[in-house]
Amino acid sequence: MDSIDDLFKFYREEFLPAYSDLVGYIADKPTLLLTQIESTFTHIAQYFNPQLNESLKSENLHKAKTHLIRVTLDCYKLLWASMHSDLKKIEKDKYKRKFALNISESEFLSKFLEFKKLAKKARRVEMESIGVDPLASLEYYKKAIEIGNELLESVDHHKLQELESLSKNIKTIITAREFLIGVLTGIISTLIVNQIFI
Repeated sequence: MDSIDDLFKFYREEFLPAYSDLVGYIADKPTLLLTQIESTFTHIAQYFNPQLNESLKSENLHKAKTHLIRVTLDCYKLLWASMHSDLKKIEKDKYKRKFALNISESEFLSKFLEFKKLAKKARRVEMESIGVDPLASLEYYKKAIEIGNELLESVDHHKLQELESLSKNIKTIITAREFLIGVLTGIISTLIVNQIFI
């Protein structure tokens, strides 16, 4: 991003999709991101400040670029973490894996593993590229999110809702049965004790 046009192109093509996907998924705007966006805007405003010389304008453009890259990567990381949390609930529950997916259980588990590996690779590349190429990890994060979306789309929410409803009903029945057994056991014990001591 050597020019303001490059910065705005990155904003449209990279930041906006990442930010809108995150906000749409978590239905929130994390403060961490808003701070980075504010910093980006502040440096862009300074870039257009007529009182600054070209050197200071260039420095502000570079700082705006740095904040915009950081907030874009943060969007992907937060989105990945939210997706991981939701997908982990399916991965840990064998009944959800068997009955609430539109793909096979093995395909889900295989893609979930790839989803985690790509995020790990993205983080490693990001750490190795500090001070060299801050965008080196971007494609890995994007690919991980793409797989996360595929996995989330494979969840049949109607089946999931039915499974959760059935699970609640079974728990209610088990609790009622245990309560009745406890009451009957108490009554029988009382009758036996009364027979023995009468």
